[in-house]
Amino acid sequence: MDKKDASPRVRPAAARKAGGSERLNIADIAALANVSTSAVSYALNGREGVGDETRKRILDIAAAANWRPNSAARSLIMARSSAVGIVNQYDPEKPALSAEFTGRFLVGLQDSLRREDVLLVMHMVDDVDAACGVYQRWLGERRVDGVLMLNPLLDDPRIAELERLGLPAVVVGDARRRSSLSSVWTDDAAATELAIDHLAGLGHRSILRIGGDPLFLHVDIRRRAFAKVMKERGLEYDERFAAGSVPVDEVVAVLLDPDHSATALVIEDSAEAVRIVSALMEHGVRVPEDVSVVAWDDESETTLVRPPLTVLRRDIEEYGRLSARALLDAIESGEKKHVRGSRTELVVRGSTAAPSR
Repeated sequence: MDKKDASPRVRPAAARKAGGSERLNIADIAALANVSTSAVSYALNGREGVGDETRKRILDIAAAANWRPNSAARSLIMARSSAVGIVNQYDPEKPALSAEFTGRFLVGLQDSLRREDVLLVMHMVDDVDAACGVYQRWLGERRVDGVLMLNPLLDDPRIAELERLGLPAVVVGDARRRSSLSSVWTDDAAATELAIDHLAGLGHRSILRIGGDPLFLHVDIRRRAFAKVMKERGLEYDERFAAGSVPVDEVVAVLLDPDHSATALVIEDSAEAVRIVSALMEHGVRVPEDVSVVAWDDESETTLVRPPLTVLRRDIEEYGRLSARALLDAIESGEKKHVRGSRTELVVRGSTAAPSR
């Protein structure tokens, strides 16, 4: 039976739905417009494959019936799940991201996703190999349409696996020279320079950097930028705490040593900075009179300690929004691009001042 024969038999029922309270489905709209269901799908989702006149007829019928897509039906038509995923490593002894950073990032991410009616699936694993296994399973089950990869490592097998699978993905971090995947990144090198120039401008000539886990890409970028800028400015720096978790008492011991030269600290993690400042004050080392402190990321605790900390601030929520938008674009178009995320600014508070010696 051809389309011409079939249309008269189904159009009256579709017309009754359009005029009554029953919800139209794709087949009803196709019958009313005398087109195929695939043509309706193309028109309603803004895809090529139908002429302008046919598209207008379909859209007019849908608008007149106040039609809204059923999410399950839309997923079947478009072969999509209307969901994106994040697989995170969980190590309670060594969290990769602070709870506050993660919370703010997810607020921005969800703000963008909800506007597109896209769900977020989150899964925790023990290591990157397990993360790769989740990517494979999600792709096979069509569980998600794409993934965000947080906190890239210097040598990260997740990147190679996502490239192999062809699953749409965005790396949240500066992986531009390490991956063909899309990325959203903040300029950690420029932010490092901002901190150093602030301290040098106050008169500090010897600055001690307290770094994070050297396996992470952003930590390595900051470490290399710190060494480069300090050399270019002719400043003294100490590498002893440049990488890895540092016991607070070791930092205090160095700064209590009368032979030490450092008059300022740049600390990778704001929570670590709060602990160090508190310990220094307990041992009679004054902040900022004896040592100035700059910390990364403006978390709530940085204003609770006394003095409040000078920080390198990023708009973390905007970072999340940009990451969501980049992933949705990668899913829709397949285009791979690198997007500069929120810029870092220096917020000067009470923990930095000119050196007293």
